Amino acid sequence: MTIDPLAAVEAAAGLAVFGAPATASRHGRVDARLAGLDAGPDPLALDPALLPQLAELHEELGDLDHVVLAGPGRAAEAIARTLGRRLTVLDDPDPRQVLGLTRDRDLMCRSVTVFAEDAGDLHRVLHRAYLDLGLTEAETARHLLPLGGSDALLEAPGQETLVAATLAGIDAGELTGQSAAFAPSVRAATGDNPALALGLALAGADAVALVADGSGLEGLGEWAAPLLTAAGLVPVVAEAPDSPGVRGEDVLTVSYGGSLRAGSVPGGGARPDVAVNGPLGAQFAAWRWAAAIAGRLRGAEPPPPPGNAAVDGEAPSWTDGAVEIFTTRPRTDLSTLLREFGSDIHDHLSVVAVLDPVTDAEVAALRPLLAAATGRPVTLDRDPGHVGDLRNGSFLQITGADPEDVDVPGRAYTLGGSRSRRAAAARQALTRRGRPLLRLHLTDRRRGVRQLLAAAGMLQARACG
Repeated sequence: MTIDPLAAVEAAAGLAVFGAPATASRHGRVDARLAGLDAGPDPLALDPALLPQLAELHEELGDLDHVVLAGPGRAAEAIARTLGRRLTVLDDPDPRQVLGLTRDRDLMCRSVTVFAEDAGDLHRVLHRAYLDLGLTEAETARHLLPLGGSDALLEAPGQETLVAATLAGIDAGELTGQSAAFAPSVRAATGDNPALALGLALAGADAVALVADGSGLEGLGEWAAPLLTAAGLVPVVAEAPDSPGVRGEDVLTVSYGGSLRAGSVPGGGARPDVAVNGPLGAQFAAWRWAAAIAGRLRGAEPPPPPGNAAVDGEAPSWTDGAVEIFTTRPRTDLSTLLREFGSDIHDHLSVVAVLDPVTDAEVAALRPLLAAATGRPVTLDRDPGHVGDLRNGSFLQITGADPEDVDVPGRAYTLGGSRSRRAAAARQALTRRGRPLLRLHLTDRRRGVRQLLAAAGMLQARACG
C-alpha cells in the first residue's frame, strides 16, 4: 500500500493528518453514509463544573499518592505515560495484580482507587482488604472512590478516566480544552477535517500498524487498537519503528505523535503511509471519530457482547513441559505445533494473553517473534473476551494457572474464575464461527512463558536457515 506521506495536510486545533487525500469534494460522497454516526464513549468527557470539585478532592487526598483505576483504563494509561504520572489500572485484573496491591500494606495505605461503574467486584475485594488491615469503615471510604451512588464523594459516572488522571496530578482542563478545540472540525461541512481524512485512509486498509513517532505520546496505540478492531480492522501495535509487521503490502502504517511529519520517525524501520500529529486531547477525539467513520464505511459488525462459559471438563490434548496444549492437531512438540499453526493463518494471527501484564510481561515478546516467522500481521491483546470481529483471523489464546485466587465477598466466584469463564466464552464464540484456534495453558507461568518464547524463537531460526 502506497500513499504519498506528504500529499496533503489537514489541520484543526493543532492536529494534522499527513498522507490522506485532500477532503475537497469528498463530503458529497460520504456524508449520507455517515449521517447519525456515533463515535462512542468519550474518554475525556467531563462536566466543566466538576473541575473545581476535582481540584479540591485532589488537595484533600494529597497524601494518597498512588492512584488506581478499577475499570477500563487504556485511555488513562496513555495519559499517564505521556505526561509522566504514575497510575495503576485494574481492568478485569489477573489475581496476581490484585494480590500485589492488597498484600502491600504501605502501598494500600497510600492508594486511592477510582471505580468505573462496572467494577463492583473490585470494590468488594478492596473494601474487604482495607477492613482486614484494621481500618474503620470511615477510614476505608477515604481510599475508595466510586463515581455514583448515595455514598459517592463525587458524582461523575462514566468519567473515571479524567477523575483518575486528575488525582494523579494531571491537568484535566488542558486535555478537555484540546478535545473541545478539535470537536468543531469533526462536523465541518467545509474545510479541513482530520478525522475524516484519517477515517477514509483507515477504511481502505485491512491491517493497520500503529507506530509511536518518538515525540512523546505513549500508549495511544494500545488505546486505539480496540476501536480499530471494532471497525473491522487488524491493529498491530508496534513495539518499535523497526518491529516485524510494521510494513507489508496489506498493512497501512500510521505513526502518531506530537509534532513530527510523516517519514520522520526516529530509529529506522518505519516509513509511515499516514502520520497523525497533534496534542493528546485532540488525538483522542480524532481517533474515536476516524475509527467510527472507517467502521461505518467498511460495514463492520458490532462486537459481540462479553459472555461467560463453564470451564469444567476441559482436558488438554497433551502436555509439553509447562504448557498444556488444547488442539485437534496431531501430537508434536511445541515449536512444530506453532510452525504448523502459523503456516495456515487465516488473514492474521491474534495472540490473546490472558495473563498478568506485570509479572507475565515477557509474553509480549511473542508478537514480534511470530510476526517475523509467519510474515503475517500479528496482534496482541490481553482481554479474556477478545474475539475480534469474528469474520477473519486465527487465534492463539494463552491462559495460565492461578496458584492463588481472590474471592469476591458476597459472590460465589473468584476473580480468576471470572476471567476463566470469559476466556472460555471467547473460545466458544470463535469455534462457532469456524475461526482457527489454538489454546495454550501455562501450568507454571514463568517456565511456560520462557518455554513458549524459546519455541517461537526456533521458528525464526528455521525461517532464517
